[in-house]
This record gives sequence, structure tokens and C-alpha cells, in this order.
Amino acid sequence: MPASSPVDDGSPGGRQVPSVSTGTPQPDDVSRTPTHSRRPGRGRDFSFRPGMFNSASSVGILLGSAMLAFGIPLLVYALNFEHHPADVTLGSLALALICSGAGVLVWRRQVTVPVRHLVLCWFGAGTLICVWATSGDAITHTFAATVSAVVLLAFAIIPSRIALWYPAVLIPAAVLSLALQPGAKLDNVAMSALLALGTGAGLTWFARSAITADTDWLTGVLNFAGFERATSVLLRDTHPGIPITLCRIDLDGFALVNERHGHEAGDQALVEFTAQLRKRLPTSAVLGRIEGDAFAFLLPGRSSSQAQTLLAGLRSAVMGFSTGIATHDADESASELFGRAGVALYDAKRVGFGGMSIHDGYYASISAVRQGIMNGEFHILYQPCVDMRSGRAVGAEALVRWNHPTRGPISPVEFIPLCEASGSIHALGHWVLEQAVSAAAHWNAAQPPGYEPVGVAVNASARELMTPDYADRAVALCQAAGLSVANLGIEATETDFGTASDNVMVNTEKLRAAGVVISMDDFGTGFSSLERLTRMRLDIMKIDRAFIGTIGSATADAPIADLAIRLGTAMSLGIIAEGVETREQADWLIARGCFLAQGYLYARPLPLDDFVRDWVNIEPDSTWWFASNPRSL
Repeated sequence: MPASSPVDDGSPGGRQVPSVSTGTPQPDDVSRTPTHSRRPGRGRDFSFRPGMFNSASSVGILLGSAMLAFGIPLLVYALNFEHHPADVTLGSLALALICSGAGVLVWRRQVTVPVRHLVLCWFGAGTLICVWATSGDAITHTFAATVSAVVLLAFAIIPSRIALWYPAVLIPAAVLSLALQPGAKLDNVAMSALLALGTGAGLTWFARSAITADTDWLTGVLNFAGFERATSVLLRDTHPGIPITLCRIDLDGFALVNERHGHEAGDQALVEFTAQLRKRLPTSAVLGRIEGDAFAFLLPGRSSSQAQTLLAGLRSAVMGFSTGIATHDADESASELFGRAGVALYDAKRVGFGGMSIHDGYYASISAVRQGIMNGEFHILYQPCVDMRSGRAVGAEALVRWNHPTRGPISPVEFIPLCEASGSIHALGHWVLEQAVSAAAHWNAAQPPGYEPVGVAVNASARELMTPDYADRAVALCQAAGLSVANLGIEATETDFGTASDNVMVNTEKLRAAGVVISMDDFGTGFSSLERLTRMRLDIMKIDRAFIGTIGSATADAPIADLAIRLGTAMSLGIIAEGVETREQADWLIARGCFLAQGYLYARPLPLDDFVRDWVNIEPDSTWWFASNPRSL
């Protein structure tokens, strides 16, 4: 399953774009922008910049340490020097600063942006109180200079535009406090004022330079460097349960504007396009111009489908553009998110003007799947395999489903290939096998003596069958649960059986020798040959629903289904028809010697309790919780 899914936006020519399975943008104008995925080594190329400390934890450590570094010497000064009654004020202030600093260090992960402002204002007010309380002592000017350190701290943890308020307020307040002290000497006040004002002017110039460095000179929005930093900040500070969607857009046919009307007209078009975007995007959106006619914006709190709806509304208001959309996955960096949106944009541009594509992401990582199992996001449904002559269930196929916390219900057609690609299929497959074996052991143990057992079948991918100990683990699970291996079936597709791996054949032979039923799923849709069929030791052939669906249609003879039944019979294989939905199909199959079927005519995939009640004819009790709860094993 490709990682990028094209979207049909209804524009002329269609939007069904072949997907790109690679995670790297292809070589065209989309890939011209670097993702800055390389990170310099620690200690190299270090430079101070406003807002460089973005994570709550690092900010908490910096703020708490600074307050302790100021509060402890202040307390020592207040306790050891009896200059005037203000020492009580200084001592109380020192204790308050020490307690505040310790609290910030302890609860550093909760130091959000509003908390940073609160702590900085308190810290700055404390230094001003020290200036006022010492009233002309030699140390007064030291306290006044400390205000500059608070301002510098503000620039380190607050974005530049907001941090400018701190020198604008604190430095004049410190100078005014010095000037209004009784007996203040003009030369000392002037020297401190010049020092403070010089520091403030330097920091202000520095901040304005940083703002300019992060701002696109033409449109006034963030440039690539600024957008990348803003993305990192947003990803760090947003709660994991809140979606963040990145949209990358390229203007359609913009090169023609420059060629026909000149670069000035092109620049004006970019300015107008940016103005229209800013007017119509949500106030929480973060907009940036990456380069040329390429833009990007972040939508906090919106999913990819919501972003798609928003973009559809923008099309009628601004000049045409192509779009790539990606929603942030857990543990994904800013550069990885930007790269995925670039892959989606490449998909969209391959169609032509106005394309839109959504990159589904790499949400099925090993850690995400393991966490999903622990959190109960996965569950198993059981679809009965029915003897069409008697209407009795002879078995059930275990089918896994995923209810993702942010993406909602995901089709196995979508997430199983991603699990195979990431390697998480091993953890998921083992969990499904474990749960299915336990459930089958329970429902068979509850049957009265002499009752025909109802087996369970589990799908296995080639990646799983290539694991050397797969067969041994499957048999061990049956023994541990008390399920006869004859009541377990392992299903794989033609393509999986045809994988060029000795382990696949070794595992299937081991399983069959132990008594496990081996089935070929979706027969007729994979890549196989008659010679391979004769070599493989199978028990059951399952005819794909695509061929069963032709029964009763214009091609009433359904030649492929008929041929598959004849072939399976000749090879002494059991035959199961998938996707049986009508009585006519069932009668046709019975007449040709195929007696077992799965399909909506009999039942959709069912939760465990419903399957047991309706098809095993026993009432579930509290023991079923053990077999159906994903965290029970």
C-alpha cells in the first residue's frame, strides 16, 4: 500500500494519481528545497538566537537556574550585611526567588509560553525592587545591570517580536529607579543609564536582525528558516493528541507570469497571493514562503481531511495551486513532516494544475503498533466459515481492525502493508495469533462432549513466515492455550507463498506436519504457477471474491470460479468461496462441489461475543474478557 494517497478534487481531468511508495521526493521542482535533515554535531557551529530554547523542559532548567543564581547570593548579602532596614525586604525577596526557581526546576515540563512570561515579569520586578531597596549603595548599580541579564534571558526563551517588549519596559524602569533614588549621583546614574541603554539597544538590534533573518523580504511572512523553526516549536509545544497538518503549495503556471509580464508583475502576484492566504487562513495557522512560488502553512488542531476542505474553499479565492498535505505523526521531526508533504506535493503536480494529494504517513511504526496494542486500539473480528449445506459454522477467520486515536478507524488494506514495510507486522501478527488461539480454545472448551470443534484461521504475511521460529511459536501458543493444532489454520496469499525464501517453505511444512491447516488465500489474484501449486503442500484453496462475484452476472458461467473448483478437487484440496453474497451464488457453488463459504450472505465479521453466541451456540461469560481484551495477555 503506498504511503501517499491521491485525492480526487473534482477538477477537470480527474485527480486519480498513481501513488509513490518511496519516502523521498522525486527530482523535480518540489525537491529543490532542502529539508535540513542533517544536524550539526554538538559544540559545532553554535550561535545564540532569539527563542533558541523552545522546549518546556530546557526553558524550565534555564529559568530556574537563573533565578537560583540570583536569589542565593541575594540571600547571603541580606543576611550578612546590615546596611539598612531594607535587608528584610531583600531577604524576603531572595527567599521568594529561590522558591520560585526551585519550583520552575521541579515542574519544568509545565513551563509553557504564558508561564514563561509570568516568571520573567516576576524576575524582572524582583531586580527592580532590589534597585529601589538598596537606594544608592554600591551594589545598586549591579542590580540595575542584572536587568540586562533578565532581558537577555527573555530573548533566549521568547520569540523575537514578543521579547522586544522586555528591553522596552525593564531597561527604562531600571534607569528611572536609579535616577529617582535619594542622593543619587549624576555621574553614576549616567554611567549605569548608558550601560543599560547600550545593552538594550544592542539586544533590540540583535532581535530585529533575527526577525529579518526569519522573514521573507518580499511577502513579509516567514522564510524557509523561520518556518522550519516555527514548525519545530509548534511540534514541541502541542499536546500529542492534537493533530497538526502541514500543507505545501506550489502556484500553477507561475513561470508564465514572469515570462509574459516580467518579474515585477510576478512579485506583485506573490504579494497579492500571500495577502489573500493570510486573510482566509485561520488565525492559528503559520504561513511561510519556502522559495520562489512555493509556500507552506501549518494548521494546528486540524486533520488532513479538514485541511483538504479548507483548501477546496481557497481555490475559488486565490490563483491556482497544487497541494501536498501531511498530518504529523508521533515522534516525527519537522524535517520528516516537511519531506512527507513534499512527496504528496510531487504526487499532486504529476497530474497537472490544481492537483491535491495526502500523504498517509508512517504511523504504523513498531513502537506505534506496540503502543496501540497496549492501549487497546486493535481488536479482532471473526467471520464464520459456513457449510452451505447445513448452515453450520465449521470455523472462523480472525480479522484485525485498528481504531487509531487520531486517524479513527483504519482499513486493514491500508495499515497492513505499512506494518509489513515498517516491520511492525511481527508484533501485530503475534498478538493476533495469540488472541485468536486463546479465543478458539475457550469456545471449544465450552462445547459439550462430542460436539464438532470450530476452528480459527489467521492470516500470515511473507514477512512473518520468513521468521525462522514462526511455526514453533504458533504450535507453542496452541499448546499453552489448550487448543488442538488441528483447529488452527494459517492463511497466506499466492504471492506470499511464492516469496523466494527457504524459511517460508520450511515454516509451512513444519506447521502442516504438526497438524495445522494451511490455506492459500485469494486464489487467482496473485503470482503463481501450476508447477508451484503442485510443489506446495496445501490443505485448502480459498477462491477470491472477485471470481465469486461474477456468478449470476452477465458471465453466468463464471469460468474462473468453475476452473478453480475443478483444480482444487483434482488436487484433493478443500475449497472455500470468499465473498458469497446471494443465494444464487451459494446454489451455484454447491452444485459444483464447493460447500464451504464466507460472505455477507451468512455474516459480516463479528465481535467475539456475537460470533460465539450466534455461531458456536453458547453464551459468552466473563471468561471471554480474557480472550478479547488486548491487554490481557
